[in-house]
Amino acid sequence: MCACSQVFIMRRELLLWLSLNALKALSSAWDANKLRWTTGDPCLNKWRGVICDDTNTRVLNLTLSSFGIDGTIPAAIGSFSGLLSLDLSFNPSLRGVIPPEIGRLTSLLELSIQECALTGPIPPELGNLTNLIFLALNNNKLTGEIPYFIGGLQKLYWFDVASNYLTGRLPVSSMNAEGIGLDTMIACGHFHLNNNSFTGGIPSELGAPPNGNSTKLTKLKHLLLESNQLTGTIPDSLANLKALEILSLSNNQLSGTIPASLTLLVTASNSSLQQLLLGHNQFIGTIPDLTPAPGIAALGQLLVVDFSYNSFDPQPFPAWPQYASNITTLYMEKTNLIGNVSEAILSHPKLQTLRARNNSLNGTLFIPASIGPNLKVVSLQSNQFDNIVRRTPLSGSLSNVDFQLFGNPICDPNDPLRPQIACTSGSDSLQNWTIPGTCSTNKTCSAGLTFNTGLMDSCNCVDPFQVLLQCRRPTFSRFTNELMENLRSSLWRELNLTSMQQVMVEKANFTFDGRALISINFFSSSGLMSPDEVTISNITHSLSTQLLKLPGFKPYILVAVEPPKDVSSGAKNWLGAGVIAGIVLGFVAFVSAAVIYAILQKRRAQRMKHITQPFANWGVGDGEKDVAAPQMHGARWFSFTEIRKSTNQFSVENEIGEGGYGKVYTGVLASGERVAVKRAAKDSMQGAEEFKNEIELLSRVHHKNLVSLVGFCYDKGEQMLVYEFMANGTMREWLSGKKSYPLDWSKRLSIAIGSARGLAYLHEMANPPIVHRDVKSCNILLDDKHIAKVADFGLSKLAPDGEDTHMQTTEVKGTMGYLDPEYFRTRKLSEKSDVYSFGVVLLELLTSKVPISQGRYIVREMKMAYAEEGMEGLDPILDPSVHEASPQDLQRFLDLAFVCTEDRGDDRPTMNEVVKALEALAQHNKAKAKVSALATDETWLEDVYGDDAAGTHSQDHSTPSARGNSRSSFQYSGAFSTQFPEPK
Repeated sequence: MCACSQVFIMRRELLLWLSLNALKALSSAWDANKLRWTTGDPCLNKWRGVICDDTNTRVLNLTLSSFGIDGTIPAAIGSFSGLLSLDLSFNPSLRGVIPPEIGRLTSLLELSIQECALTGPIPPELGNLTNLIFLALNNNKLTGEIPYFIGGLQKLYWFDVASNYLTGRLPVSSMNAEGIGLDTMIACGHFHLNNNSFTGGIPSELGAPPNGNSTKLTKLKHLLLESNQLTGTIPDSLANLKALEILSLSNNQLSGTIPASLTLLVTASNSSLQQLLLGHNQFIGTIPDLTPAPGIAALGQLLVVDFSYNSFDPQPFPAWPQYASNITTLYMEKTNLIGNVSEAILSHPKLQTLRARNNSLNGTLFIPASIGPNLKVVSLQSNQFDNIVRRTPLSGSLSNVDFQLFGNPICDPNDPLRPQIACTSGSDSLQNWTIPGTCSTNKTCSAGLTFNTGLMDSCNCVDPFQVLLQCRRPTFSRFTNELMENLRSSLWRELNLTSMQQVMVEKANFTFDGRALISINFFSSSGLMSPDEVTISNITHSLSTQLLKLPGFKPYILVAVEPPKDVSSGAKNWLGAGVIAGIVLGFVAFVSAAVIYAILQKRRAQRMKHITQPFANWGVGDGEKDVAAPQMHGARWFSFTEIRKSTNQFSVENEIGEGGYGKVYTGVLASGERVAVKRAAKDSMQGAEEFKNEIELLSRVHHKNLVSLVGFCYDKGEQMLVYEFMANGTMREWLSGKKSYPLDWSKRLSIAIGSARGLAYLHEMANPPIVHRDVKSCNILLDDKHIAKVADFGLSKLAPDGEDTHMQTTEVKGTMGYLDPEYFRTRKLSEKSDVYSFGVVLLELLTSKVPISQGRYIVREMKMAYAEEGMEGLDPILDPSVHEASPQDLQRFLDLAFVCTEDRGDDRPTMNEVVKALEALAQHNKAKAKVSALATDETWLEDVYGDDAAGTHSQDHSTPSARGNSRSSFQYSGAFSTQFPEPK
């Protein structure tokens, strides 16, 4: 054995020894029977909740949520030097303090210790975890203040310390010499600080730092400060938090008037605010007038508003709710309202609940002829209404509306005309919900078991994995079967479960403070038994990180889990002290024994490889090294047999395309889902490492303007990628006239916007960012709704971190005609390389021509013609349909294409700036777009243009770019370099 091999083995065994010692400390501190850790190598033996790196020497993830851990967190937790994720959530017997040694885990990306019994302070050492993205310590018993060192976590996106006993002032940069605090956490999108005992005022630094610079919290979506002891007024600077979706300040001791600046935040055309919650404070003055500014049709994003239980001046019921086109819930209880209730609010098409009890509303309550179709609750108890009149003819049904009028003169018990139902109860009872239908037999289940009502015919009793989900501020006011079915469908889709039978929403109820508690059962893929541990871990982890897309239910929190008995009981088999003691008797003996053990384990793993993990290793023979299996994010592995069957044996009739990579087939999976299968030709197959990288990239990004990867096949010498099916083909096919009708200007603009949004996501929202490297019209596809999506990440690269935004490549890859000249010359790739390619795509949309044809290069040809004769010189080149645009918009689009194709990357805009410029053009083009949509009956209009008639909301970007306030930001200079790559 060579010396280098011996060194490698010794290093591996040393690292393994360190991991074993650390794991031994964990098993000693906790109830070992719950862990069910076997003896031997924790990586090769795949201990429960332990995930190692490719070399099986270092622990990367400890996912021990809901393991029934009993004890405290030992200091040895800080010994896992390469740990990326630590999840100890939902262990109610995990107590004691958070050890400061966690601060040594400097590689950590995720730290989740939710719903445990931790006490003591948040250690300032957590400020050392500078790579941390997700930090959740909510629902414990933590005390003390938030250490200002947390402000050094520049990458943190999620910060949740809700429902503890934390005290003191909210730390900001002006309060310490280091100049750090909550306001310096520039990447944070979520501050969940509610249900603690914080005191003092809301720091103005959260919206405007004291140094006069612009706000740093440009990504903040949730600012949850409810149920604390905050005092003082609302600072004007909160209006600078333009990305806010939820502002919750309820249940504090805030006072003064609600500032006009906050009103401007709500009514701005680009407002993102969905929930404004200011109830149960001491505000005075008038209720804010949220009437949209002139020129703005509606408050399109606003869903829930709460001004209840404040000390406002007497004032009439506000008129602005009728302009909140999507509002579902309006709380106006005890706000000193006088006069009558507008009939318009009772006719609102989206409103579900109006609560305005304990006011001085009076006179006649008029029920409009057209009652709101979604109206469920009208709570007007304890007011002064003395009459009720129903307008006729009544077009809506009142049977579904719970009118509550107890405590009004109209409910005088001596009045024979009083409305009996509305006056019978003085309580505002909260609705409970249970899944409809029962088993068709009289069979019952024993304690702890339940029916999977998705399998009613079989009436099987199953021990499910149960979770309790809390919707902190629901946007719905009544549970309905449709609402619960939508939640079930979202969970099935977002968790990537095999079938709908695996998830069942069992029951739901509202708490006294208006939160929704929803009990959900999960089963195996057959629905006939408990799910496996891997599925349980995935469900728990996904819900506890609170990042699933559950429309209508955010913000939510996982508040309890109940594993099946066969999982939670555990087996009495764990890492014993004797094993560890034997290891440390002598390092040489340790190495020898470990080598023998590793050989035996490798042989065993090879035997089980194609039984349990058919794609665990990726070598394709011929001396190529094996590489680790891809880290999947929702994509499935398909066998060759499955793919062959779905494509009708790869029949000619199923072929839908062919390229340098190979052929593309349409197929139908066993589930009925239609897909596109990209089958690599033998001479174009990638190496295992490259194919793995492509799968990981594709499975990790999710955006409506990116083609989704359904799965892949790496079986029987085949490499295949399975994508969602795009019914309307490629942009190039439409431009070439192969489709049924030519693209008008509105559709060309919609394709530009959709594809730009997809690329902007790759550059700025993917984590880490991604450079596509092969942006072209053939890689922009249209779905059945004509929404554009970017495809084909075969050449993608992860964008570099740090100040240097370029990466050096040994080989230039891309498609001639779209290739960035700077990248071609320097071999340095950046996101601006994609911008150049996209600029060429924009020129294609203007001309319908391919980039290179008969020795002519579209970029050079158009820039030369424009430089010589202006727009007139481009007339022979432009597609006639683009003249549907106004001359000004056509000029702006051309300017944008030209600046994207500047020779130097530094002179090009970012993709985010490109998106803003295109969206500004969309606003100018909205009238033409509506006509186009009516003519072709397509639904792309709502997605791209935010058509008001469709009930959507669109941002009105007044400038073409974030670079400046005039068109000159994108004005082509008239000069261009001669160093473009020449077509050959």
